[in-house]
Amino acid sequence: MKDDELEVWRRQWRGQPEVPIDLIRKVERQTVYGRIGLLANVLPLLIAIATSVAAFNNPNPLSILFACGLWVFIFMGWLFGIRNSKGTWAPAAQTTAAYVELSIARCRSYLNSFRFTVVMSILLTVFVLVGMYEMLSSAGRLQRRASYEAVALSFLWTIGVISFVLFLLSRKRRKTKIELAYLLDLQHKLENGQSN
Repeated sequence: MKDDELEVWRRQWRGQPEVPIDLIRKVERQTVYGRIGLLANVLPLLIAIATSVAAFNNPNPLSILFACGLWVFIFMGWLFGIRNSKGTWAPAAQTTAAYVELSIARCRSYLNSFRFTVVMSILLTVFVLVGMYEMLSSAGRLQRRASYEAVALSFLWTIGVISFVLFLLSRKRRKTKIELAYLLDLQHKLENGQSN
């Protein structure tokens, strides 16, 4: 960011309730992405519903326990998502200060969700892989060596995909940490009336 942009923001911070247009656009863009991200909640819900239907059509303790476990994971994820996104949807006022504070809250929210995602991904992956292995084993589908090899390859594939996604998220996490440091510094400078 250039010094003249900082000076404009500082004057607007102190004086008028107007907000720099680039800051408004960025916040609006993040809001749209956040709403699109809410659609990602549909996939786990569909998987849990399909698993529940399969478990209750062919009831055995293992499949019912597996379906209930998936619902517990979904509930924990939704609960975290609701609590983590509180106060990150709209600025408190139409001022530069409110928009900067909202951007800071969104950065912190993303960093919290990254930590939660890493832990939840590992736990959920282990739960699903162990659950699937137990269900296949108890159903007698693992009788030959080829079956074990197919299961091992699918497990390795799953772990590889999860690891790759977490790697991509960690890159975004680093960028978010840098952005948060910049926003905190900007907030400090604007509050103190500094232009450098």
